[in-house]
Amino acid sequence: MSARSFPRLFLLSLLNLLLLAGCAIKGSVRLDPREPEQLIFESEVLVSEDLDPPAVPKPEAPEAPAEREEKNSDTSEDEKVNLETKAEAEPLTREELIEKLTRPIYFALDDASLSDQQKEQLKQLASFLLAPENERLNLRIEGHCDDRGTREYNFALGERRAAVISQQLRISGFPKDRLKTISYGKERLAYSGISEFARARNRRGELILKPVFEPASKAQD
Repeated sequence: MSARSFPRLFLLSLLNLLLLAGCAIKGSVRLDPREPEQLIFESEVLVSEDLDPPAVPKPEAPEAPAEREEKNSDTSEDEKVNLETKAEAEPLTREELIEKLTRPIYFALDDASLSDQQKEQLKQLASFLLAPENERLNLRIEGHCDDRGTREYNFALGERRAAVISQQLRISGFPKDRLKTISYGKERLAYSGISEFARARNRRGELILKPVFEPASKAQD
């Protein structure tokens, strides 16, 4: 090799090294578009796209005071229902039973008919009075009307009302000789006034238990 060709070989070798070095850094450098001549080296960070981050369990929210109060309220309601059911299951005293069975029989305007519920009440009353401990009790039935109509008409209507009650009791087995009926027409109003409520409460049949019948000015079977 001559001395003249040595510098040429040296330059070729240097050029090859520069080309190799340029290829090596080609994937790891980029030019900043803002400064075209400045090389910016980027660090490569490996991120796994297949691995999900571990799930962090969410802490349970504490029970709200309103929910606790609602549960307590439900419990109280259940206890209340149980107490009411227990109270209904307890037998009535003799006085309470008499009050229940002798509550007034109410009638519609210008009417003397009984509902199924009223017939059932009279059936239970007859059974009560037929018990041996009640055989000395007799029953007086009073027929009443509201303030409308003539005196004579209301006396007749009161008689029909008392008679239909007496008839239903006899159908239930209660003896005729322990029954008395009387009509007061509109002479003995339970409520004063001309409201529909007062008039509805005046159209009634009263059931009065007595060991001995009181004298009546007008009586019929």
